[in-house]
Amino acid sequence: MTVKLEFLTQDQQEIDLAKRYWAMDEEGAYLERVGDLLPFREITQPGGVAKYVRQICRAYDENQVCPLCDQVLRINGRTEAKKTFQRSYHPCDDCQERQREEQEKRESAERAELEKQLAPYVAHVRSKTISYSDLTDDVVLILQAIDALIGPRLTQGTFSRIDCNELTPMGADDFIDRLYEQDVLEDDPTAARPEAYFLKDGTVWHKKSMVRYFLPPETSLGAGEEAFRVLLDREFSDAEALSNLWLDYAVTDVMRYLHYQCAVHNQTLEFEAIEKIEGTVRHGLRKYSVAQMWFIMWKVVRDAAALASRTYYNLEKAAATIPTKIRKQLEIADQGTGPRNDWSRPEPHIAGSLGMVFNSLFGLDEFSKGAKVIDLFTRLGDQGRGDAELHDLAAAFMKETLEGQRSLPALEAFAEMVRTGLSTEDALMKTIHRNPEFFR
Repeated sequence: MTVKLEFLTQDQQEIDLAKRYWAMDEEGAYLERVGDLLPFREITQPGGVAKYVRQICRAYDENQVCPLCDQVLRINGRTEAKKTFQRSYHPCDDCQERQREEQEKRESAERAELEKQLAPYVAHVRSKTISYSDLTDDVVLILQAIDALIGPRLTQGTFSRIDCNELTPMGADDFIDRLYEQDVLEDDPTAARPEAYFLKDGTVWHKKSMVRYFLPPETSLGAGEEAFRVLLDREFSDAEALSNLWLDYAVTDVMRYLHYQCAVHNQTLEFEAIEKIEGTVRHGLRKYSVAQMWFIMWKVVRDAAALASRTYYNLEKAAATIPTKIRKQLEIADQGTGPRNDWSRPEPHIAGSLGMVFNSLFGLDEFSKGAKVIDLFTRLGDQGRGDAELHDLAAAFMKETLEGQRSLPALEAFAEMVRTGLSTEDALMKTIHRNPEFFR
């Protein structure tokens, strides 16, 4: 017998049952079938024998040794016994227990070290404030869109990426990353699940999907609705930031539709192809609308699906032609009247909160042509620069007249220009031009 037994009972009938259960010949074949051992007391079914035998004795297979300590391994039933000697892949029970205790010690030490490293970071983010008025226009738009999704949790609580999943048609990850990397959003380790943060090579890492984010309080106004009003009342004027954000958003709207069409026609795009397509789509959106780009996506995927049915082609080869087909369609469009602009949004395909903000503030949607969108933001930028120049001019006017002790006649001259019906800018310009002595 290659199985060594350690009895937990002194009942001779139970001992005999265990011996008969484990008895085998020189070749390792069991001498009796389990059914031949029945009935035994209250046991009448073969399935109950092994369980009963485990309760009255421990069995150790001398053909199996622990890979760590070389001790024979305990087994629980006949099927676990081996006919030839071998080193087990699994440690024995004692070694497993030692491994478990060592693992618990390591994990406890890692948790202590993690908490130690996180403590100063937690103190830093809890005390951090930012100036809302200094945030760029694109950042403010994204924050407004997040606020539309999660409300007060943005400034008075915490939120996860999944909470913002409807920010755009393709989710929120890229936009959350942008705000986080610019230190606009912070993460709160104390609000996250315990497994969200971990040590890797002695450095703290985190799992983005488990992190909880928050918007730091405003430097002067603190947190809450009054502070956030600074962002809601923003007058936008940064043409470049607004144009780039629109393109970023519009690309997600087009790519969402492309992936939808590919799924319909069983097309799979490689990662490199997706990157190439995103660049081409972004270029096309500078001139065309999202709906026009949808039409192009529909056409090229349909053509690729038809190509896949041809001899010497398959789905993979056909899908690989999609990036080139998109660029070709844009070239054709540039030489003609442009793609159709009446393509409708599929039912499950949302515009997203950021799209709704663009629509609410600027009247933009999937039918807005890219050239006109960029022109709109350019005009806003020009207006913003004009306001800034007027502000600088007014500041210089007040400074010079005060320092020259000519503020009263200067204000009287300015008021006279306003009474004639001139705008503030024109009245200021005429006051300066007609009264150069104020600036001597």
